[in-house]
Amino acid sequence: MSTPSRILLVCHDADVTQAVTLVLQPMGHGLTRVATANELTSRYADLRTELVVLDADSALCRDAALLADVLGRLRATSRPQVLLLVRGDDSLRERIGQAALPDETLLKPFDRIDLEIRIRALLRVQRVAAQSLRDCDILNSLFELSTFSGVWSSTDDVLLALARRVAEWTGLAHVVVTLGPGNQPRITAEAHKQEGLGWGRNGPGWGPSLLDRRHAELVLRGDLLLLDEAEGTLAGEDPSSLPYVGVPLRSQNGEVLGVLHAWGEGHLPSGANLRVMRVAAERISTEIQIHTSNRRLEEMVETRTADLTAALDRLRGVNAQLLEGSRDTVMRLARAAEYRDGDTGEHVDRMSSYSQVIARQMGMPAEEQGLLKLAAPMHDVGKIGIRDSILLKQGRLTQDEYEQMKEHPTIGARILGGSRAKLLQMAEQIAYSHHERWDGTGYPRGLAGSDIPLVGRIVALADVFDALTTPRVYKDAWSVDDAVQHIQRERGRHFDPQVVAAFEQCLDRLLEIRATYLYDSQPLSP
Repeated sequence: MSTPSRILLVCHDADVTQAVTLVLQPMGHGLTRVATANELTSRYADLRTELVVLDADSALCRDAALLADVLGRLRATSRPQVLLLVRGDDSLRERIGQAALPDETLLKPFDRIDLEIRIRALLRVQRVAAQSLRDCDILNSLFELSTFSGVWSSTDDVLLALARRVAEWTGLAHVVVTLGPGNQPRITAEAHKQEGLGWGRNGPGWGPSLLDRRHAELVLRGDLLLLDEAEGTLAGEDPSSLPYVGVPLRSQNGEVLGVLHAWGEGHLPSGANLRVMRVAAERISTEIQIHTSNRRLEEMVETRTADLTAALDRLRGVNAQLLEGSRDTVMRLARAAEYRDGDTGEHVDRMSSYSQVIARQMGMPAEEQGLLKLAAPMHDVGKIGIRDSILLKQGRLTQDEYEQMKEHPTIGARILGGSRAKLLQMAEQIAYSHHERWDGTGYPRGLAGSDIPLVGRIVALADVFDALTTPRVYKDAWSVDDAVQHIQRERGRHFDPQVVAAFEQCLDRLLEIRATYLYDSQPLSP
């Protein structure tokens, strides 16, 4: 059974309230009813909600400015879906809709089954959107880990910073790094929610050398250790250290260098947070190996100066491989958004590579090129908010269905918006603008010319080129010549003329990329 949701009903009509209550009671959701604007505004702190059911006949709906302000404040805190109940003959219907911006509208009087279907669908969309936001946070964490650097003066400072980041990202109360052989561990870094706690090996009420015992077990075990409260109690562990997760720190040759310990939140970390911890363990292991290698290199300088250059080159190669591996993790997470509408990883790989090559041809700085390649695959993440009946439809969309499909850039921008990470900021721009057209006839905002972000203009062309030259169940692949001619005809209409010029200049390189990804598979679903 899914987790019960919190639903807010804004209504003073007893019949409507009873109808909504009768629908929600069997579903197990919590319902809060308010009748006036004053009652609603006085309870903002208690009204984190997944769905707002809004009766257009309520007093709040008759004040458009107040309605827009109230819903805006709710959306800023809990991002709820909005279902508007409205009479078909209501003269204020359009005005109320413009102020409320509902996700769904249901005419009164309504059928209970229809109401239940709408509520279930909206709650499902809200859960999917919330999960997407959490995935974006994890993506941001992984990207930061893959590029983690700073001005710390020692390896211990770096490990301490990493431990604090892991505690921050996962929300765990205690994160400790221990290094050394199984029988001689030493605490190298620790982060606790209570500053200055400094528990060391033994916390209040712990048995002797608890971290020593867990360190020894993880070094011998060589694999992830998870202890929930039930398992830990049966094993004789102190409840203050449960639930617990331990991740071995491995060198490149498989040797266990130490352990990343975390505990103290009343529940085991989620799968996404475990992924962050594994990547963090790899990054900590890398830092330890870099420190060890540097120390050995300093010793070698005195006796083997001639070998120093080769050793540094090997070290740079190891670092490059580790960084590329971390970036690959980020790329795979971003690619997951494409699978919902039938696309495979080859599409996002090709179009992101096309985008980077075109950007390089236009003189974009190398750092922005790299971000563009990582951000471009998230251009259609907003499709996660489009109903399956539209997204997976085998035939031509109706006008209403097409209008709903056109919402995916706005949904994508909302999912990716609000981040301080450069990667997600660029991904938000791309998601919001990749369906705009140079002549201003695109959507969702009708931007024209240079008002469209450059990264959106580049991804728009790369996406169309790959779509035209790739088979789908509803069409054969176009030839490269036909696709190029189409893009040239759309110069100054759909596409930025300068982007088209760069595309023509680097076409040979794009075709090399396309040849690399050729695969023998059935045409893709739409």
